[in-house]
Amino acid sequence: MICERCSNEIYKYDVCNYCNRKVCFSCVKSQKKISPTERAYICKDCWSNLKRRKKYKSYMVVKAVFVPRTQEGRRY
Repeated sequence: MICERCSNEIYKYDVCNYCNRKVCFSCVKSQKKISPTERAYICKDCWSNLKRRKKYKSYMVVKAVFVPRTQEGRRY
């Protein structure tokens, strides 16, 4: 597989959320964890575009909220 930004041969790629290109690890400028299973990636080309960078920075990071388990019929 070939990186669509730098044309290097890669075995694992990430998809930029703004230009939808398959980019290698060295072409990813930044990544952000959106939810426990999803990440937002931005490539170096999109980072230089201020409108796309603003969209990336405005992503809200959702943190998992853990609720303690309670056993029914038991008093605490």
